Amino acid sequence: MKVEFEWINDDKFISMVNEKHSIVIDGNREIAPSAMDFLLVGLGSCTAIDVVDILRKMREPLKNLKVEVNGIRAEEPPKVYTDVKIKYIAKGEIKKNNLVKAIELSQEKYCSASIMFKRSGARVSYEYEIIED
Repeated sequence: MKVEFEWINDDKFISMVNEKHSIVIDGNREIAPSAMDFLLVGLGSCTAIDVVDILRKMREPLKNLKVEVNGIRAEEPPKVYTDVKIKYIAKGEIKKNNLVKAIELSQEKYCSASIMFKRSGARVSYEYEIIED
């Protein structure tokens, strides 16, 4: 993977991922998320993709999945994430034990982003909710 960055102005950059996709990054969060925000975006999307994929393979009738990620950063530089909480909100007539298994597989085996956070010393925890309809 190759990512390039070009300075626009102030604390704003445009990045190009693999010469295909562009993303604006704003250190002041005026027009776009900051680089640190994108770390949480990466974590949330990584684990969401895993959980949906695993539940599909389990043939669970998942209708929707919402993932909320909240991060707390250190007060002094380097202001790394020290605590990250993930909430999974699954909609459908799915089995609780299968959702838990899918989340744990994502957190412990498949989600590289989550594992990177943990290896950096961040505490990563999760909770879940099932909404049946």
